Amino acid sequence: MVKDDQALRILMVEYQGGSLDAFQQIYGTLAAELLQYLRYLVREAGAADDLLQETFLRLHRSRAEYNPAFAVKPWLFGLARNVFLMQRRATRRFAAVHTNRSELPEVPVRPDVGQFGSSDEVRRSIATLPEEQAEAFLLHHEWGFTFDEIAGMVGVTSGAARVRASRGMAGLRQMLREWRRVDA
Repeated sequence: MVKDDQALRILMVEYQGGSLDAFQQIYGTLAAELLQYLRYLVREAGAADDLLQETFLRLHRSRAEYNPAFAVKPWLFGLARNVFLMQRRATRRFAAVHTNRSELPEVPVRPDVGQFGSSDEVRRSIATLPEEQAEAFLLHHEWGFTFDEIAGMVGVTSGAARVRASRGMAGLRQMLREWRRVDA
């Protein structure tokens, strides 16, 4: 599996030239992370699977527009986010998908979070964050995007992306402290 951005750029250029093997390598490298991100956005596994398929269909349709000067991973995450936003607008089911906070979202939780709280506590805490803070927090801390990359994906300045992620981290810490007090 390819992890290096330069290797992904080369694969994308090969895919632009028609290489099916290059597409399969891109898919194998990024599909699982994209699926996690989409599950976070829609909070429904079946819908996330559909959006993943649509994202790669959009990748296929727009592969000629890709500029090798830019990193592939943030570009593809941006495509996934746009697919989600278009789906949300088209179906007008945003409220039905996002208002039920009693169900924990499909948020990846690293194994080392045990020092801060249980995985369940972390998921619940993230679910209580404002959407834009939770998204910026996860894009930066879970998927490792820079604030410039996040800014490009969500349509804000780099500073605004940094503030959203920072406020998300602060909110998460506060919620975890509250969980600790309740358990004590």
